[in-house]
Amino acid sequence: LKAENVVLEAGGCVLRLAGLYKIDRGAHFFWLRKGTLDTRPDHIINQIHYEDAASLAIAIMKKGHRGRIFLGCDNKPLSRQEIMDSVNRSGKFDTKFQGFTGTDGPLGKKMENSRTRSEIGWEPKYPSFTEFLGLDS
Repeated sequence: LKAENVVLEAGGCVLRLAGLYKIDRGAHFFWLRKGTLDTRPDHIINQIHYEDAASLAIAIMKKGHRGRIFLGCDNKPLSRQEIMDSVNRSGKFDTKFQGFTGTDGPLGKKMENSRTRSEIGWEPKYPSFTEFLGLDS
């Protein structure tokens, strides 16, 4: 937060991003390589594709806002289990995720950025992780 305050005081904008992903980077890929994890499957994960994060940052800069905080996410939070079920169904990976075995820990928070979208006039190329994987439209 200290870095954010420095940026805001200098008239810059802050872009807070959800978890970044692409096909071979992100939480899903880390979990896939692990196979089984001792963590709760129902924890909520907010995400945004790398390309969407970049296009949002550019759109914010082009608007010329000063001293503002924006949020970057796809507005489709998923549980860890939903993410990995999608990965397993997608057919895009050589291995299958085995599962989550934990029951403790926080559930996480759902992020939503409709205000950022309306103020900037931006929409993501990938509206959700499942659409990125080609599982729904």
